[in-house]
Amino acid sequence: MNKQTHLRFLILALITLGLSPLQAQIGEMQFPEGSVQHVVLASEIQWMPCPPNLPSGCQLAALEGSPKANDLFTLRFKVDQGMVMPPHTHPKDERVTILKGKAAVAFGENAGREDAREFVPGDYYVNARGAVHSVWLEPGTVLQITGIGPWEVHYLKE
Repeated sequence: MNKQTHLRFLILALITLGLSPLQAQIGEMQFPEGSVQHVVLASEIQWMPCPPNLPSGCQLAALEGSPKANDLFTLRFKVDQGMVMPPHTHPKDERVTILKGKAAVAFGENAGREDAREFVPGDYYVNARGAVHSVWLEPGTVLQITGIGPWEVHYLKE
């Protein structure tokens, strides 16, 4: 298949799915007319309770995009009392930066806290899609997650 035929096929597939070729540009910021920068000042972050599918006690703030949309998003999570995420997976890669506190991540269905690698402020890691992992967050931890939505959490044991 030559490039021109391939492009026509791609455009036809997008239109069939109800998407315009412009909507298919995942990860591209949609700036309002006349805007050249998207800014979220730390002092103005609007924290809200995490959704019910996450352990209680966490708060989140959407810095860019929506984790429910099929596009790039960036969220911040904070926990005052600490938190444990039991074994789970995500359908897409999860990029995490530790901003404050400490996080520990262990891989495998039966991995425990003693198997976890610890991360501190300034550390960055990527959990591969489909990788079973558990997460322990110490009290006062703030982390930032960037990914391509829709972001989902699939617990091994519901």
